Order: sequence, then structure tokens, then C-alpha cells
Amino acid sequence: MRRIGLLLIASAAFAQSPPAPLAFEVATVKPSPPLDLDAVRAGTAHMGTKIDASRVDIGEASLFRLICTAYRLRPYQLSGPAWLRTTMYDVQAKLPAGVAADKLPEMLRTLLTERFALKTHRETKDQPVYALVVEPGGIKMKASAPEPPPPALPPGAPKPVETSLLSLEGNVKIVRTAQGATVEMPDGEISGKLRVTPVGGAAQATRLHLESSGTTMKSFAAMLSVGVVDRPVVDKTGLTGAYEVALDISFEDMWNAAGRAMNARPGGPVGAGAPAPPDSIIFQSIGNLGLKLEPRKLPLELLVVDRAEKTPTAN
Repeated sequence: MRRIGLLLIASAAFAQSPPAPLAFEVATVKPSPPLDLDAVRAGTAHMGTKIDASRVDIGEASLFRLICTAYRLRPYQLSGPAWLRTTMYDVQAKLPAGVAADKLPEMLRTLLTERFALKTHRETKDQPVYALVVEPGGIKMKASAPEPPPPALPPGAPKPVETSLLSLEGNVKIVRTAQGATVEMPDGEISGKLRVTPVGGAAQATRLHLESSGTTMKSFAAMLSVGVVDRPVVDKTGLTGAYEVALDISFEDMWNAAGRAMNARPGGPVGAGAPAPPDSIIFQSIGNLGLKLEPRKLPLELLVVDRAEKTPTAN
């Protein structure tokens, strides 16, 4: 009996408490002021996420969007009351010394728990989706070859402008040239390079031409799921290779997709957004690849919001 008692004491002495969750060094959360449409048009509105050294500035963000970022979810993976999408907040915070910016979701999760009393659970439900399948005639895509080195710039040509961002997909690098832009997301679910070119020139363009190299069908389905069509897309092609993929998307569909992705205020400059109809350019482009989207119901895991306070606790 004495030996058992000593073992219990020794276990208690050496037991380690779980590490404290990551948290911002300091943070303020406030309701967003009324949206200034003139500032939006001028590109000066306080919107989006900016990280400058150790400072984080999030403007005009719905709680829905903050939860998606904190838990690394796509919008269709979160279920909760309607007000989560329509009540906006501004968040300003400081990263602790030595903590990288890619830990933002974990720190944001702690903030939501402490300030909004957020409580959630996970469950799996059958949801309307599109199954990405191969047309009976087979695919019309080429397998990707190794990425060639970028061509040398002509003498006197302006150098490409590179921008690095932090998003739900991870670290994003955007390289802009006079011809268009290339988007790279090396550590996210949507991998490969995405080249974006306005059709008909930047001034007169009504659509964008997208070319993606080294694209798996799982990655392609994830790309389509980010507000491009009206349902989540699940890869059911059975294809395991990487392909050259080309798509066209109209500015109207892109604008609507941005509205859905941003969960903007009703009546704002970017509204809730209508889904791309089945006869739209994007569906035609998918068909040109020898692929199609079949409506189905499949089980998807959801994060369900059980409780969240609309008014955050004092800063």
C-alpha cells in the first residue's frame, strides 16, 4: 500500500499541465462603424486583414468570417445563427514576441472564446454538394509538365511586383505583371500556381481567364468550393495526377463569389451574392475540361455554433 502511495505522489509531482492556448499579447474588439461607401470605392475603407510586423488589424469582419479563419473552415463548413454573418467587428491585436503570424488562427480562437463566449461542437450531416466527375467522353486536360523557369525580362521592362498575404489558405504570394497576375499558395489546400489574365485587356475585360498548373482534382474541387458555385464541390473523379486547368469566369460571377466569401452586410457594396447559374461561363469551362458537376447529397463535417454573444466583453 505504501508503494502505491509513493507512486501516486511521484506521478502527481511529474505530471505536466496542458500548455496554455496561444493568445494575443493584447487585443481590442469593437463593433465596426457604419460602412463608408465612398471609402470603399476609393479603396481606403477599413476592411480585410493586415499584418504589419507584430500588429494585426482586421476590419469590417463578421463573426462568421472570424470563426472560419480561427478554425480554418470554409463557409459551408460552419453552421450558426444568421446574425453571425451580418454583425461586423474591428479587431486590433499584437502578436506575442517570437510567435509567427501563421499562428493567427489559434490566437483568434482564444480571443473568440474569451470575448464572445463562443461554444461549438462538430457533427456530420448530409449536405447538398456538387460531385466533380469525369464526362463519359473522358478528360480533355493535359498532365502537368515540370514548371519551366520564368522568362527573362526584356531590357527596360518593369520588374514584377510581389505581394505576400496571409489567408485562410495559408501563405499566399501574388506576382503582378503587365499581362496579369500569378497566385501561389504553396502550403494551402489549393496548391499549384494560378495565372489570372483579363480577357480583352484590363480596361475592357468582362471576364477573367484562369490557368492553373500542377493542379490535382482535390485542389480543383477546393478552388470551386470557395464561393464560385452555389454548393461545396467534392472530388469524385478518381484521378490522382496533376493537370493543366483553364477556366473563364465572368466579373459578375466573381463579384457574387466575393460577396458570398466576405459575408458582407446586406445592401453593402458587396452583397450576399447570387450563385453562378448552371449555364454560366464557369460551368461551360468545367465542361470544356471533360468534367462536370453532378448535384448530390453527401455527408460533410460541420462546426456548429452552440453559443456566441453579440456584444464582446470589455477590452
